[in-house]
Amino acid sequence: MKKLLSLVALVLLAWACAFFVLRVDGFNHFWRAFLIVSEPMEHADALIVPGGEPLARPQVAARLYRQGVAPKVFVTGVGDASSIRKVLMTEGVPSSAITMESKARTTYANAILLMPMLESAKVHTALIVTSPFHTRRALATFRKVMPRIRFGVTEASIAWWITPAGMKDLNRFALIEFLKTAEYWLLHGVSPILKSKN
Repeated sequence: MKKLLSLVALVLLAWACAFFVLRVDGFNHFWRAFLIVSEPMEHADALIVPGGEPLARPQVAARLYRQGVAPKVFVTGVGDASSIRKVLMTEGVPSSAITMESKARTTYANAILLMPMLESAKVHTALIVTSPFHTRRALATFRKVMPRIRFGVTEASIAWWITPAGMKDLNRFALIEFLKTAEYWLLHGVSPILKSKN
Protein backbone atom coordinates (compact mmCIF):
# COMPACT_ATOMS: atom_id res chain seq x y z
CA MET A 1 0.00 0.00 0.00
CA LYS A 2 2.85 2.40 0.82
CA LYS A 3 4.36 1.78 -2.61
CA LEU A 4 1.05 2.65 -4.25
CA LEU A 5 0.78 5.85 -2.21
CA SER A 6 4.36 6.73 -3.10
CA LEU A 7 3.62 6.22 -6.78
CA VAL A 8 0.50 8.40 -6.63
CA ALA A 9 2.40 11.10 -4.76
CA LEU A 10 5.23 11.05 -7.30
CA VAL A 11 2.81 11.25 -10.22
CA LEU A 12 1.06 14.24 -8.65
CA LEU A 13 4.38 15.91 -8.00
CA ALA A 14 5.57 15.26 -11.56
CA TRP A 15 2.40 16.81 -12.98
CA ALA A 16 2.75 19.78 -10.65
CA CYS A 17 6.38 20.36 -11.64
CA ALA A 18 5.60 20.00 -15.34
CA PHE A 19 2.83 22.58 -15.17
CA PHE A 20 4.96 24.89 -13.05
CA VAL A 21 7.89 24.81 -15.45
CA LEU A 22 5.99 24.79 -18.74
CA ARG A 23 2.86 26.85 -18.07
CA VAL A 24 2.44 29.18 -15.11
CA ASP A 25 -1.24 29.79 -15.94
CA GLY A 26 -1.82 26.07 -16.44
CA PHE A 27 -0.25 25.28 -13.10
CA ASN A 28 -2.37 27.94 -11.41
CA HIS A 29 -5.54 26.29 -12.68
CA PHE A 30 -4.21 22.82 -11.86
CA TRP A 31 -3.31 23.46 -8.23
CA ARG A 32 -6.51 25.41 -7.57
CA ALA A 33 -8.56 22.49 -8.85
CA PHE A 34 -6.68 19.99 -6.70
CA LEU A 35 -5.60 21.79 -3.53
CA ILE A 36 -8.51 24.12 -2.75
CA VAL A 37 -11.48 22.72 -0.88
CA SER A 38 -14.28 24.70 0.70
CA GLU A 39 -16.55 23.38 3.40
CA PRO A 40 -17.97 26.47 5.09
CA MET A 41 -20.17 26.37 8.18
CA GLU A 42 -23.02 28.71 9.06
CA HIS A 43 -22.43 27.99 12.73
CA ALA A 44 -19.57 26.31 14.59
CA ASP A 45 -18.33 26.06 18.15
CA ALA A 46 -14.97 27.56 17.19
CA LEU A 47 -12.81 29.06 14.49
CA ILE A 48 -9.23 27.79 14.05
CA VAL A 49 -6.51 30.05 12.65
CA PRO A 50 -3.23 28.24 11.88
CA GLY A 51 -0.05 30.31 11.82
CA GLY A 52 1.91 30.81 8.64
CA GLU A 53 0.11 33.84 7.22
CA PRO A 54 -0.48 36.62 9.77
CA LEU A 55 -2.92 38.95 8.01
CA ALA A 56 -5.63 37.46 5.79
CA ARG A 57 -6.31 34.44 8.01
CA PRO A 58 -7.06 36.47 11.15
CA GLN A 59 -8.94 39.12 9.16
CA VAL A 60 -11.29 36.53 7.67
CA ALA A 61 -11.64 34.80 11.05
CA ALA A 62 -12.51 38.12 12.70
CA ARG A 63 -15.16 38.80 10.05
CA LEU A 64 -16.68 35.36 10.63
CA TYR A 65 -16.61 35.98 14.39
CA ARG A 66 -18.41 39.31 13.97
CA GLN A 67 -20.99 37.58 11.77
CA GLY A 68 -21.73 35.20 14.62
CA VAL A 69 -20.37 32.06 12.95
CA ALA A 70 -18.52 30.99 16.13
CA PRO A 71 -18.03 32.41 19.64
CA LYS A 72 -14.40 31.27 20.08
CA VAL A 73 -11.19 31.58 18.07
CA PHE A 74 -8.22 29.24 18.51
CA VAL A 75 -4.87 30.46 17.17
CA THR A 76 -2.12 27.87 16.69
CA GLY A 77 1.50 28.09 15.63
CA VAL A 78 4.92 29.21 16.75
CA GLY A 79 6.23 32.60 15.69
CA ASP A 80 3.21 34.56 14.54
CA ALA A 81 0.54 33.56 17.07
CA SER A 82 0.92 36.86 18.92
CA SER A 83 0.66 38.95 15.77
CA ILE A 84 -2.41 36.97 14.67
CA ARG A 85 -3.97 37.63 18.07
CA LYS A 86 -3.31 41.36 17.67
CA VAL A 87 -4.97 41.42 14.24
CA LEU A 88 -7.97 39.53 15.62
CA MET A 89 -8.36 42.04 18.44
CA THR A 90 -7.89 45.01 16.10
CA GLU A 91 -10.64 43.54 13.93
CA GLY A 92 -13.08 43.30 16.82
CA VAL A 93 -12.51 39.92 18.49
CA PRO A 94 -12.27 40.31 22.29
CA SER A 95 -9.25 38.77 24.01
CA SER A 96 -11.61 36.63 26.12
CA ALA A 97 -12.73 34.82 22.95
CA ILE A 98 -9.18 33.96 21.82
CA THR A 99 -7.21 30.90 22.90
CA MET A 100 -3.57 30.64 21.84
CA GLU A 101 -1.32 27.66 21.21
CA SER A 102 2.18 28.89 20.36
CA LYS A 103 4.41 25.80 20.09
CA ALA A 104 3.28 24.03 16.91
CA ARG A 105 5.64 24.21 13.94
CA THR A 106 3.62 22.13 11.47
CA THR A 107 0.00 21.58 10.51
CA TYR A 108 0.11 18.15 12.13
CA ALA A 109 1.44 19.68 15.35
CA ASN A 110 -1.30 22.34 15.14
CA ALA A 111 -3.90 19.59 15.32
CA ILE A 112 -2.11 17.50 17.98
CA LEU A 113 -1.49 20.43 20.32
CA LEU A 114 -4.96 21.92 19.85
CA MET A 115 -6.72 18.63 20.53
CA PRO A 116 -6.75 18.85 24.36
CA MET A 117 -7.73 22.53 24.19
CA LEU A 118 -10.68 21.84 21.90
CA GLU A 119 -11.76 18.88 24.03
CA SER A 120 -11.53 20.97 27.20
CA ALA A 121 -13.64 23.71 25.58
CA LYS A 122 -16.20 21.07 24.51
CA VAL A 123 -15.81 21.95 20.83
CA HIS A 124 -17.83 19.63 18.58
CA THR A 125 -17.68 21.68 15.38
CA ALA A 126 -14.87 23.91 14.14
CA LEU A 127 -14.14 25.94 11.02
CA ILE A 128 -10.51 26.21 9.89
CA VAL A 129 -9.53 29.53 8.29
CA THR A 130 -6.41 29.20 6.16
CA SER A 131 -4.72 30.06 2.87
CA PRO A 132 -6.30 28.57 -0.29
CA PHE A 133 -3.43 26.19 -1.11
CA HIS A 134 -3.46 24.89 2.49
CA THR A 135 -7.19 24.13 2.74
CA ARG A 136 -7.11 20.46 1.67
CA ARG A 137 -4.17 19.37 3.83
CA ALA A 138 -5.36 21.36 6.85
CA LEU A 139 -8.86 19.87 6.72
CA ALA A 140 -7.54 16.34 6.12
CA THR A 141 -5.06 16.65 9.00
CA PHE A 142 -7.53 17.92 11.58
CA ARG A 143 -10.06 15.27 10.60
CA LYS A 144 -7.42 12.55 10.89
CA VAL A 145 -6.23 13.69 14.33
CA MET A 146 -9.68 14.49 15.77
CA PRO A 147 -12.32 12.35 14.02
CA ARG A 148 -14.92 13.08 16.72
CA ILE A 149 -14.99 16.77 15.86
CA ARG A 150 -16.72 17.94 12.67
CA PHE A 151 -14.38 20.28 10.80
CA GLY A 152 -15.03 22.63 7.92
CA VAL A 153 -12.62 24.90 6.09
CA THR A 154 -12.70 28.26 4.35
CA GLU A 155 -9.97 30.11 2.52
CA ALA A 156 -8.34 33.47 3.26
CA SER A 157 -6.27 35.27 0.63
CA ILE A 158 -4.11 38.38 0.67
CA ALA A 159 -4.70 41.01 -2.03
CA TRP A 160 -1.11 40.84 -3.29
CA TRP A 161 -1.67 37.28 -4.53
CA ILE A 162 -3.83 38.57 -7.40
CA THR A 163 -0.97 40.67 -8.80
CA PRO A 164 1.39 39.10 -11.41
CA ALA A 165 4.29 38.96 -8.94
CA GLY A 166 2.01 37.73 -6.18
CA MET A 167 0.62 34.98 -8.39
CA LYS A 168 4.13 33.65 -9.00
CA ASP A 169 4.71 33.60 -5.26
CA LEU A 170 1.37 31.87 -4.74
CA ASN A 171 2.30 29.24 -7.33
CA ARG A 172 5.54 28.64 -5.46
CA PHE A 173 3.63 28.05 -2.22
CA ALA A 174 1.30 25.68 -4.08
CA LEU A 175 4.21 23.69 -5.49
CA ILE A 176 5.63 23.29 -1.99
CA GLU A 177 2.17 22.26 -0.81
CA PHE A 178 2.18 19.29 -3.20
CA LEU A 179 5.38 18.09 -1.54
CA LYS A 180 3.86 18.54 1.91
CA THR A 181 0.68 16.75 0.85
CA ALA A 182 2.70 13.75 -0.31
CA GLU A 183 4.77 13.85 2.90
CA TYR A 184 1.67 13.89 5.12
CA TRP A 185 0.10 11.03 3.18
CA LEU A 186 3.19 8.86 3.53
CA LEU A 187 4.34 9.78 7.06
CA HIS A 188 1.07 10.49 8.86
CA GLY A 189 -1.50 8.63 6.77
CA VAL A 190 -3.31 11.91 6.03
CA SER A 191 -5.06 11.19 2.76
CA PRO A 192 -5.81 14.19 0.52
CA ILE A 193 -8.94 12.40 -0.68
CA LEU A 194 -11.69 13.94 1.43
CA LYS A 195 -15.22 12.82 2.09
CA SER A 196 -17.73 15.51 2.95
CA LYS A 197 -18.98 15.38 6.54
CA ASN A 198 -21.54 18.18 6.28
